[in-house]
Amino acid sequence: MASGEEGPRVTKISSRTPQGINGSGTSITGYAGAPGEGRVMTYVSFSAGLTLVPFPGEIGIIRFNNVLLNDGRHYDPQTGVFTAPMDGRYLLSAVLTAPAGERVEAFLSVANRNIQKLYTAGTGSRGSEDCVCGGSVTASLALHLKRGQRTGLVLTSGRLVISASSEILSSFSGVLLYPTVAKR
Repeated sequence: MASGEEGPRVTKISSRTPQGINGSGTSITGYAGAPGEGRVMTYVSFSAGLTLVPFPGEIGIIRFNNVLLNDGRHYDPQTGVFTAPMDGRYLLSAVLTAPAGERVEAFLSVANRNIQKLYTAGTGSRGSEDCVCGGSVTASLALHLKRGQRTGLVLTSGRLVISASSEILSSFSGVLLYPTVAKR
């Protein structure tokens, strides 16, 4: 490196894994950014579960009320919407659980476009005796989101089961994998 040149800016990250049964924890240290590139990590992640009936018998955006994690506060439990704070690659995941004997159908929506359909499996027509309904459906997608794009899960038919305890049976999560630079 020539005299007076500034080297790449790299952020050192340390964390501790959860305590094991024997009480030992292992320290993990890494550097943010690709080799040779300095990047400051931006924390964007959320995870929310459903523990209240959002809107009995209606359709619309599911408002996951029990926020477990909301780094950056980009998920709004009042609306059920996650807003991307920057251009980047995001991993979005969902689990939806229908009551026994019933179905649920929903879409993962990004910028008012249906991206992924989620429905619990079954046979026969709605309400028929040969319906194998209930159960859970999951989705996990890596997507490119642009700054300001809004995403949520839209219930289009059926009901979601709510546990009598504080257990979460349906959830919505997302994390920024890495930011991308907009092309000019």
